[in-house]
Amino acid sequence: MARGGGSDLFNPDFAALARAYGWQAETVAETASFEPALCRAIEAGVPTLIHLKLDADVSTSRTTLTAIRQAAQSRGPAG
Repeated sequence: MARGGGSDLFNPDFAALARAYGWQAETVAETASFEPALCRAIEAGVPTLIHLKLDADVSTSRTTLTAIRQAAQSRGPAG
């Protein structure tokens, strides 16, 4: 039986939390929206948080938890 690691996060709204502390903040959920958000953050000249919403399966910029799990399973039991 396979166990999954990690969890889906539904709260807090990190952008809202940052704004509550006086920071500029926005949420980015699509790759195409990141560069414009980064440009706005750089131009703002004030502390800025960009909350990146990624799929829960994303582990790094190069792989997913599913790919890591499949690779481990293909190697067989550790011993």
